[in-house]
Amino acid sequence: MILREGRLHAGLGATLAALVLGMSSTALAQGNALPTAASIALQPAETAIPAGGIPFGPLIVFPAMEYSVAYNDNLFLSNSNKVGSAQTTLSPSVRVEGRSGAHRFGAVFRIDDGRFLTSSADNFTDYSLSANASLVMTGRASLNVRGEYRRGHDPRGSTDRIGSTTPDEFINQGIDGIFSYGAPGARGRIELDGGVFSRQYQNNRAITAASDRNTSQLGATFLVRVAPKTEALALVQRRNIDYVDPASTQDSIETRYQVGAKWDATAKTAGIVKFGRLEKAFDTGARTSFSGSSWDGTVRWSPLTYSIFDFNSSKGTSESTGTADFLVTRTYGVNWNHAWNSRFSTAASASWRKDDFLGAGGGRIDKTGSVGLRLSYQWQRWLRFGGEYSWTERTSNPNTFDYTRQVFMLTVGATL
Repeated sequence: MILREGRLHAGLGATLAALVLGMSSTALAQGNALPTAASIALQPAETAIPAGGIPFGPLIVFPAMEYSVAYNDNLFLSNSNKVGSAQTTLSPSVRVEGRSGAHRFGAVFRIDDGRFLTSSADNFTDYSLSANASLVMTGRASLNVRGEYRRGHDPRGSTDRIGSTTPDEFINQGIDGIFSYGAPGARGRIELDGGVFSRQYQNNRAITAASDRNTSQLGATFLVRVAPKTEALALVQRRNIDYVDPASTQDSIETRYQVGAKWDATAKTAGIVKFGRLEKAFDTGARTSFSGSSWDGTVRWSPLTYSIFDFNSSKGTSESTGTADFLVTRTYGVNWNHAWNSRFSTAASASWRKDDFLGAGGGRIDKTGSVGLRLSYQWQRWLRFGGEYSWTERTSNPNTFDYTRQVFMLTVGATL
């Protein structure tokens, strides 16, 4: 939600109260995507207080609230036991921005409180705190750092762990950063990245304890300018995945070697694409290692200033959640965002994913396709209404893992 300048409308409190009291207290299950630096990117400094912002010393605070009502026709992603449920989610959030000279800082705190009409065991309260800093050290050196703490959950049916009668709750926390050396427009630059993260489950420990893990990462990317707005790149990255259970045999080291290109606003497009090789070596010979091709890329095409297409694709490995040693995952997706006028916009998306389960207990292949459409109407500067529809289908061998799901959703969002 974009926050703009202004005071709280006199009717905002009454409007939200009516929505909360007039609708069911059940909630929509949220995805488990972690916050990213892009989601809390700082805006350039302005002489006036940005729309929707509250000055607080050297900082500007942006509060917001979103409420959604939905119907999910397959709550547990099941082939044979489809359970539908009305759902709601109440999501208050606060974003903070600040700057000191050329340095920029930001943070976001968000709560997602979910309630289900037909399955109160799946109710949840997730919350997350993320922060970032962009530090300009010299004309050639800069550092971008991001930290996060998130208490979330895996909805039932979203993993291969079996036996839970409630969602598996976890805590994700960690910090990562990128140090860049090279003046803007220089012939060559280097970026060094690193980070440490952990995931620890909080309940259903009889089946979730084996999934606790710590991850550390180090990498280097070399960039060479080959055109005014285009750079060729080569990178090497090493990731260490360490499971907390001393009896676990899932500890592994992943090493990635890739080359590619990065370009900005060239002929209405911008993007980054990387191709190369990925090696995953387990610490024990009891698991099957992997060596094969990998790629990831994102390309943005803007045929019009108000119409944007984003294309993305990737191939890499995923950690097992109970079946096989690991997964090789390929993804393909496209998103189209179009502003029809100053108030009304739409976002259409389509994606396809293939998961190959490899190693002991492997052989399973999942193919998952989904499409979605989101409508947004900015009724007032401080009040937005929306509607969403999504359809997902997974085919698998064995077909006991097949499912289809539809979700219908209405949302209202308010800011200052």
